[in-house]
Amino acid sequence: MPDDLTMRRTVIGGETAPDDHEVIWDDLVIGRILRSISIGGQGGWSWTAFLPNVPQRDEHRGGARSLSEAKARFRTAWENLHGQIGYDQISKAREIQGRRRPWHR
Repeated sequence: MPDDLTMRRTVIGGETAPDDHEVIWDDLVIGRILRSISIGGQGGWSWTAFLPNVPQRDEHRGGARSLSEAKARFRTAWENLHGQIGYDQISKAREIQGRRRPWHR
């Protein structure tokens, strides 16, 4: 099973936003990492690990002060989530992503 995680720019409505990335594992979108503005106007990074057919737990999303910290926290969350899911859930996620609406491309 592939272990590599990659990032690509998020595309919404045919447009890309700076500092907004989808995280890919084995050709499957499993989350996002993006720059965010918190209360008080301070910048940071938000991250979330998910599969479209699996309920998301609090430990599978969060914030970080830097992109490298967000990537590390994301990897830990993905390893946790990946350990909780099975082949059937991954197959279902692939099926769901195959039906994505055109504005996600």
